[in-house]
Amino acid sequence: QREGRSRISVSAPLSPPGSFRAREMAPAVEKVPPSDEWAPLTALETGIFAHCVSELGPDLRGLPDDLVTMLVRGYVNEKDAKGETVAHMIETADWRKENEIESALLPAKLPANRADFERMWKSSVIGEDVNGHLIVYEAVGKIPSKEFAAAFTGAPEKEANFLEQCAFNKEILRKMNIVKSNLQQKRVYKMIVIIDLAGLGMSHLTSTFINALKTYISKFSNLYPESLYKLFVINSPYVFTGSWSAISLFVHPVTRAKINICTNPKYALEELAKLGAAMQYKFEEVLKSAPPLSSIAPSLQSIPPPFNQPGETRPRK
Repeated sequence: QREGRSRISVSAPLSPPGSFRAREMAPAVEKVPPSDEWAPLTALETGIFAHCVSELGPDLRGLPDDLVTMLVRGYVNEKDAKGETVAHMIETADWRKENEIESALLPAKLPANRADFERMWKSSVIGEDVNGHLIVYEAVGKIPSKEFAAAFTGAPEKEANFLEQCAFNKEILRKMNIVKSNLQQKRVYKMIVIIDLAGLGMSHLTSTFINALKTYISKFSNLYPESLYKLFVINSPYVFTGSWSAISLFVHPVTRAKINICTNPKYALEELAKLGAAMQYKFEEVLKSAPPLSSIAPSLQSIPPPFNQPGETRPRK
């Protein structure tokens, strides 16, 4: 593991005009139904794309093409969709450059304390649905909250290291989607997430642990928009209800509509079956058998460019 100072900035502000918190706390009215990932850009989306090019130049500050699509579609229902998209493209491009995200998966840049992070916060890909959406399992309830808080909160460098771990995970999943899209010749950039709360106790409901989750949500919702297809919270205990009320205030209403709280995992499995899910691991097998995300990174060192639907209009000029 590489030791030393974490590279991920924890203090960089989210876009000042219409910041995340200000926008997300406001009531949202979905005027335009979300586009299927594999559908070509609509005329409205193409117009937003063209405006961003006129403001930022044809290379859009070096943003990867899949993130460009996600950003163009992520703010289509905002009052000032074009302005919001430009602001978030600038924010995302600057963050990626500042933290060298394009090279984040190189072996030499494995985040410090990675083994400890993966031991405490288990994340694994456990299957995919009929459209190629990855099914990602996260054992949040099994996180040793006091040990985790001591290792990844309480000081700027620790919190930065926490965000570095999260960015590493996000880039693995993003690049897996790029590979999958090219293989199936069908664009996908969203994921199905399973958050398992089995083992959740009062120690997980302290302000320190909850604030870490809030930081994660608020930071990466803007940097990887439109990346959630469905979210199932399984084995949710009664004590989670009050905390969810607080956490959900930081989640966009459109995103909240994708979230299913399931006390019994069988209900999540029933919904996954409707999505044509092919599971590589059962929920109860993940902790012992499923490989951590870092084991996938070596296979993602050289991948094809993001896949776009043939004939799609992408006005780069």
